[in-house]
Amino acid sequence: MYNAIVIGGRCAGAAVGTHLARRGLRVLVVDRSRFPSDVLSTHFVWPHGASYLNRLGVLDQVRAVTPAHTSVTVVNDGIALRGSVPEELLRNQFRLLHDDDSGITQEYFSVRRHVLDKLLVDNAVRAGVEFREGYTVTELLRDEDGTVVGIRGRDGSEERAQVVIGADGRNSFVARALGLEKFDERPRCTFAYWSYFSGIPDAEAQIHRRGRLGMAMASTNDGRTMVLTWGPSEWAAQFRADVEGNFHRALGLISEQAAVTVAQARREERFYGTLDQAAFLRRLHGPGWLLVGDAESFKDQCTALGITHALRDAELAAEAVGRWLGGETDRDTAMAGYAAKRRSQTAAAYYDYVCTLAEMKPLRHDELQLFAILRGNQTEIDRFIATHVDVAPVSEFFDPSNVFLLNDTAKESSRGHEAFTDFEAAYREHQRNPFQRAEAEASR
Repeated sequence: MYNAIVIGGRCAGAAVGTHLARRGLRVLVVDRSRFPSDVLSTHFVWPHGASYLNRLGVLDQVRAVTPAHTSVTVVNDGIALRGSVPEELLRNQFRLLHDDDSGITQEYFSVRRHVLDKLLVDNAVRAGVEFREGYTVTELLRDEDGTVVGIRGRDGSEERAQVVIGADGRNSFVARALGLEKFDERPRCTFAYWSYFSGIPDAEAQIHRRGRLGMAMASTNDGRTMVLTWGPSEWAAQFRADVEGNFHRALGLISEQAAVTVAQARREERFYGTLDQAAFLRRLHGPGWLLVGDAESFKDQCTALGITHALRDAELAAEAVGRWLGGETDRDTAMAGYAAKRRSQTAAAYYDYVCTLAEMKPLRHDELQLFAILRGNQTEIDRFIATHVDVAPVSEFFDPSNVFLLNDTAKESSRGHEAFTDFEAAYREHQRNPFQRAEAEASR
């Protein structure tokens, strides 16, 4: 009899297992994969994600094989902002969520999943977790009241626990077995294609947006750089007709400089892609079960927060389960506390922010003006970056009073930025599908 069984042993699962084992609980983590192994992911970890890895004790191992940086460049229609996530805002967030701001770092990195997941699995085992790889769960065991009490594996084995935690991703077996409905679904999302290139020196991350297209570039393991492009899902079919050609075509439309850099580099791997990133929420907990990570809340990749949020949820869930099984409080109170933090007004506002970004509408004139006036105000640039990556509340930065204040104190206007030259014509052009035109021209 285990205290907890975790289904899924990657970022969320290995992390929640580690936290629970360190509380002295008997934990079994199972995963159908064998490690090290890769999984479809853009594998970017923001500073709060790196801080969670530090709290787990694996940050130094990640740093040893992965370039780390503290500044990031965000470019919207040619208007560049460069900054970092402020340490004090990071500390505020950890104190708010965990009453503990130890292990904070402002670093970020892009670490491949076959590297990160193996480090997390080994770390979990060192913490005392019993880890079974290559183990497929076929059934959740329930008692006569319907409470989940364990699992049955494909090999016929049965294991029982006080709680079963689903950390098994967006297509969660646990959620399907429990018949959990998705809610607040947001079908409008992005498609994304990416690959890995050599010959691009290690550099800070850059994120570009122009019209309805986006691209990102970040150094990762083995001297390679991940280059990612994305756009609205309704353009995906035309993009797929010529992935490599449209990948470079998109780069050229978004950033001429980035396109030249990538054209001079060498592609080392095939293209990876994802077409459906529709967001949703699920119930977080019930009798004998709990969900963490993408299993309970999935969002588009456009802010690259999947790993960071998985690590956050793992720690929050472990705190709740630990208090319950450690006798500090009853189960219902502990689970209500977990749900309150995961479904807070701030969390809901950020979910809406990501889903709105994922629609990839061309940026409006007033939105571009905001980016223009931010230039020359490093404190507010840093706060915008912190807001964009869910370290500071969306409602505070975009509050009208703050936007008016920024406008009143701006040191820079929209004058001189190409984005405002014949804005209406550019806005109309941004809404046309460039890959559809390329497809039509190719068929002539």
